[in-house]
Amino acid sequence: MKRIIVIFLDGVGLGDADPEANPFMHVELPTLSSLLGISHLTREAAGTVTGQAALLGLDAQLSVSGLPQSATGQTTILTGRNAAAVLGEHYGPYPNPTLRDMLAQESIFKELLQAGRPVAYANAYPVRFLDRVQRGKGRLSANTQAAYLAGLKLRSGEDLRQGRAVSALFSNDFWPEPDFSLPPLTVRQAGAQLAALAREHTLTFFEFWYSDLVGHRMEREEALKVLKMLDDFLAGVLERLDYANSLLMVVSDHGNFEDWTTSKHTTNPSLTLLAGAGFQQMTPHLHSLVDIKPAILAYLSE
Repeated sequence: MKRIIVIFLDGVGLGDADPEANPFMHVELPTLSSLLGISHLTREAAGTVTGQAALLGLDAQLSVSGLPQSATGQTTILTGRNAAAVLGEHYGPYPNPTLRDMLAQESIFKELLQAGRPVAYANAYPVRFLDRVQRGKGRLSANTQAAYLAGLKLRSGEDLRQGRAVSALFSNDFWPEPDFSLPPLTVRQAGAQLAALAREHTLTFFEFWYSDLVGHRMEREEALKVLKMLDDFLAGVLERLDYANSLLMVVSDHGNFEDWTTSKHTTNPSLTLLAGAGFQQMTPHLHSLVDIKPAILAYLSE
């Protein structure tokens, strides 16, 4: 059975090779460098393809004026429809009724589940968040909203304790319930845990939202820590990836994190990384956020 792991990074584009603006210019990323044979992930490096991986910059502007936003970008990724064009504007951070309807009817989660394909939304959430969701009070990203509307399980701290979920900040060190006991888990081990979960599912989706928050706050030192964590997390995933049958996709909805000169989103292309089984065949089909869902479905149907 073919499988795909999607690691979603909120607000990470490919920016210029400018040390004054771009955090990617200031930190060594050994995992990504070994995959791609390049020192820095920048706009100029988009289109790099090696025998192990491909780095792409996908169009998040989608022929709609204004700065790309999370709700429309994520909805576009999950539905394969240009959500910003549907609304006539980029919109976010949380989906409005029109976008929620699109997510309820057209998300890749729903389509795969209806076809009898197992899907996992890998994020673990604290009890207070899950309680708010049950009461209809939780503010959900488009990604999480789509998972909930499709009937996917929103995983808990107990799933995390059993090794069947991943914390929003990768390791267990930052779990927001201080009285809830969790085993030690490094960032690298968390990546391996995600890859292990993926062996049981056609699509395994993990959302990392912290990158967008750090970008908005323009926190330089924290940005470098995030990049090191991300590289370590990917190392853990790749160490356990089933290279014969599984594809790893790292995708984003818009730019932000990659530009220290602004607290707002950017029009930079969205960072996309492919590695694993069949990445060479998928690469030519990805040009914008609209292409992600159909590319995944085509891959899984082969």
